[in-house]
Amino acid sequence: MKKKYLLLVPEIIIVILSGYWFLENYFGNNHINFFALGLLLIMVLQMIFQNKFIGMFLATVTSLFSIYMVFAVLSEFKEFPSFTNEALQLLLVGLLLCLLLFTSSIVMIYKFLSKVF
Repeated sequence: MKKKYLLLVPEIIIVILSGYWFLENYFGNNHINFFALGLLLIMVLQMIFQNKFIGMFLATVTSLFSIYMVFAVLSEFKEFPSFTNEALQLLLVGLLLCLLLFTSSIVMIYKFLSKVF
């Protein structure tokens, strides 16, 4: 029983990150991010139904997105004129979130790959 819930941890992490992304856009900019909302809803449905092919697709897309976001964080970091505390905070928090998302997607790929074969 614990293993069943432990295998849901990657999806829960992605749901939390996409929920944070949606809420940050909504309350910060008064802007509805439909991509984040769609990802949130799809991941909740994936947690309920556990479709292996959709899970592999979502995990692959999420891993590629996290790699893209690493480059976005590094690009934003290079815009700082000097290495300040704010630059360090951006680098650490941004890379930590990207690493968390990438790790979750890799665990999802492993989980659904073992269901396929």
